[in-house]
Amino acid sequence: MIQAFKHDENNVLAEMSLEQLDKGSWINCAAPSQEELSHLNELTGIPVYSLQTALDREERSHVELEDDYIFVVVNTPVVLETDAYDALPLGIFITKNYFITVCLEQNLVVKKFLGNTFTSFRTYKKTRFLFQILSQASSSFLFYLQQIYKQTDVIETQVRKSLQNKELFRLLELQKSLTYFNFALHANENVMERLMRLRNSPLHSLLKMYEEDEDLLEDVIVQEVFVFSNTI
Repeated sequence: MIQAFKHDENNVLAEMSLEQLDKGSWINCAAPSQEELSHLNELTGIPVYSLQTALDREERSHVELEDDYIFVVVNTPVVLETDAYDALPLGIFITKNYFITVCLEQNLVVKKFLGNTFTSFRTYKKTRFLFQILSQASSSFLFYLQQIYKQTDVIETQVRKSLQNKELFRLLELQKSLTYFNFALHANENVMERLMRLRNSPLHSLLKMYEEDEDLLEDVIVQEVFVFSNTI
């Protein structure tokens, strides 16, 4: 599925036709077909193989600098089932005209921006939008970490009363989730530090970083370190 959005003159996020895209639009692509990837390539000029990279469930967080775009992969949390969590890659492409998000499935972090609840969020402020996604990913990890610890406390209490294999397996699943989160958060932290260093990059024009953007990224890095420390 491909959708396009842009904030209108009243700063309301409005969906728009792919045929009416203009500068400052956000294109969100979730669980795309091969035909949709080809269409996205035609719209943005981003190679299909790069778009497919964002759909690899095992893809690690990283930053790639290309001539016409910046490609960022960031880990986001996903709920697999009761007591089981993992990290899901979200691909973010920044071009001269567009901000593009690509994911293997509907992404929990991306969906938060579709509700028009972020007062400072603007599709055309691409650098800030990127950092806001990073911040929301970190906050989402923290939320699910809190859920994991609450579930762990409950299960440990149950285990003390009854040594059943079912409860022990639930504890193992939660511990596995913490391990996944640990790796994901560490990789995200590396991405943020790399983005901070891009201030002196020749591609700086694609990632315009104003003082308030730098402050936001620094805050997100501090937040990420805090969340990461809670997985150890």
